[in-house]
Amino acid sequence: MTILYMSRTPNDTEDDWAFETKFDFIHGRALLSCFTDPRSVIRKAFDALAPGGYVEMQDGIFPMQYVGDEPVDSDLYKWNQLVTEGSHRSGRPWDNTLYFAQWMREIGFEDVEEKNFYWPTSPWPKGSYYKKVAAYFQKDILKGLEGISMKILTRFMGWSEENVRAFLVGVTRDFKDRSIHACLRMLVTP
Repeated sequence: MTILYMSRTPNDTEDDWAFETKFDFIHGRALLSCFTDPRSVIRKAFDALAPGGYVEMQDGIFPMQYVGDEPVDSDLYKWNQLVTEGSHRSGRPWDNTLYFAQWMREIGFEDVEEKNFYWPTSPWPKGSYYKKVAAYFQKDILKGLEGISMKILTRFMGWSEENVRAFLVGVTRDFKDRSIHACLRMLVTP
């Protein structure tokens, strides 16, 4: 079985694909900010499949969702709105994941499904599974929060680095706040 993990290819995935072999399985995950034209990448994956091959895309959708009332006064809510708008200004919208299944069908994939999962931002939900998912997600997002935010907020929203750092103090606090019932919707499109 030949497998291609898009996030681990040495090539630029948006360039022409010049692989000498066809793949049985192509997987892409956490690529929401990587492509200016994700539909063309999905097309390249389709063309690179062996007969009977399979493509799976896994990614989050911004802005995050909330259980209960949206905490519109929280820094986390404001951050979500800002990075989503900034991603559109950058030409790499973070809500493109919503269109993966549609694009796959248009390109010619068969039996396209969508599966939804939710990653809580803190261990607010009941159950050990969601608490564990939340712990992993929170650790990952907080590790990259400054880098993600700096790029989007300084380049595309006009903020200074100092203002971003000051704002992220509250965003970090809100990511850890169990009273804010936020979650990232993860969409798997096999």
